Amino acid sequence: MIKKINIKDFAIIDEINIDLNPGLTVITGETGSGKSIILEAIASLVNGKFSKSAIKHGASRCVVDLEFDKRSYRKIYNKTGRSKSYIDEVPMTQNDFLKSFESKIEFHGQNDQQIILKTENQIDFLDYFCGNQKDIAKIKIIFDNLEKCRKDLIDLRQNIALHKEKKELLEFQLNEIQMADIKEDEEEKLYSDYKKLNNQEDLIKKLNNVKQSLNDYENGVVSSLTNLSTELNQAMKYDNSVEDLSEIISSMIMQLQEIEIDIEARLSTDDFDISRLPNIEDRINLFEQLKRKYGGSIESIFENEKQIRYELNKISNYAKSDSELKKQITKLERKYTEIAFKLSENRRSNADTLSSMIEKSLAVLNMNHAKFDVRLSNNETDTSFIKNNGIPVKPYAKGIDQVEFYLSANPGEPLKPMSKVASGGEMSRIMLAIKTVFQDKNPVSTLIFDEIDTGISGETAQKVSKHLKKLSKYKQVICITHLPQIAISADNHLHVTKSVINSNSTYVKAEYLIGDFSRSVIKNLFVGEEVGT
Repeated sequence: MIKKINIKDFAIIDEINIDLNPGLTVITGETGSGKSIILEAIASLVNGKFSKSAIKHGASRCVVDLEFDKRSYRKIYNKTGRSKSYIDEVPMTQNDFLKSFESKIEFHGQNDQQIILKTENQIDFLDYFCGNQKDIAKIKIIFDNLEKCRKDLIDLRQNIALHKEKKELLEFQLNEIQMADIKEDEEEKLYSDYKKLNNQEDLIKKLNNVKQSLNDYENGVVSSLTNLSTELNQAMKYDNSVEDLSEIISSMIMQLQEIEIDIEARLSTDDFDISRLPNIEDRINLFEQLKRKYGGSIESIFENEKQIRYELNKISNYAKSDSELKKQITKLERKYTEIAFKLSENRRSNADTLSSMIEKSLAVLNMNHAKFDVRLSNNETDTSFIKNNGIPVKPYAKGIDQVEFYLSANPGEPLKPMSKVASGGEMSRIMLAIKTVFQDKNPVSTLIFDEIDTGISGETAQKVSKHLKKLSKYKQVICITHLPQIAISADNHLHVTKSVINSNSTYVKAEYLIGDFSRSVIKNLFVGEEVGT
């Protein structure tokens, strides 16, 4: 429970310190006295909502301190819009600070009535009653993943359609390169052969001239060197030192003879087969054509081939991804269906119980003839992966059910959607009835009501008072009230006053009232109302 609250420079409050007690605490005060500001300060800690305009005029910051059980919580808000959070004087992130209040304090105000009036939110109340929170968390994740996979599949198929023409072009280009069957260093050999064949006559003539110059019997180079070698061999009779010269000449003769053999071999091969020239020219033309198309060199053709293969592989992977996504979608649909039917069964088995409990609670709150019904339905559709009793139904993030609260507040009136028929006073009691029904399931130890008594009076106010009192046996209940019936029944009566000092300063004071003084203040505040006992 909340034990203490200290508020400094918040709205019109300079500084206020309040010790809070167990049971039912009512806060009273004239309109504009600052009683709602106290709850706003507490709410700023619990829900993190704060406007820098709430900092008191002339102050640079405001501070809210709260002691809950044995822990202290502090929030410092600056004019810059930034804030600092502390738990037991230890700095905390905003997220961790807010998480620390989970299952501790719960607020109820006019906004909560608007929340429950919205049909799309009513399923949350039924799920809370059923204890469906874990399955809801699971099915939401599955639903989100299912939606994402479906979107991915649509995008993928659009890509496949867009890449169809591109794939055809890439396949044509790859086939064109593959059919060319280009070998490494082939281009160099082609140009070499082309040059030979294109100048064949002159080349053969020159090779024959060399051959003839080498082996002419009388004037050939080999013949001349042979004669020189003979002369040197004879000279060796007189000077052994010329042997080296003889060996050099002999080596030259052998090399020239090898050249002659090589020329003979060249002249006898098909390197000079002129019939090859058209094929070589065609091949060269093909290479030049491909080079113009794919980057200007043989290397660039090879690089293009790699890139084309990569792109085609990517496109072919679309088909694989399509198959994988369909498998994933089927798997998610199966999981979704399993949890959706589990949730639906649990909701339907608890809907009547919740309806009955809220009706009983409303009767205690002077709505004796009220009928309350929690109704479930499915949205039928033409096609869906999930069917209920053989009928395709639309899936949602929380399952297949649509939940709506129906209310008949008066005898003879048919049940109608609560959002269309509930008055302000009825909504206050419906909300209180729901809080009462859920109190065993609700782990929070402090309930705070801002004007729970809106639109009620007389006997109804008396019954709401007793209901709050009963609720306060299990929880710490704090509420602002405008009704004497509620104020007089409280365990603690906190009265807020506002005074003006020197015409330019506002002072807000909160003090507990007891006994006759409390009754006197209540009587003065609620002139004309029946106080009761």
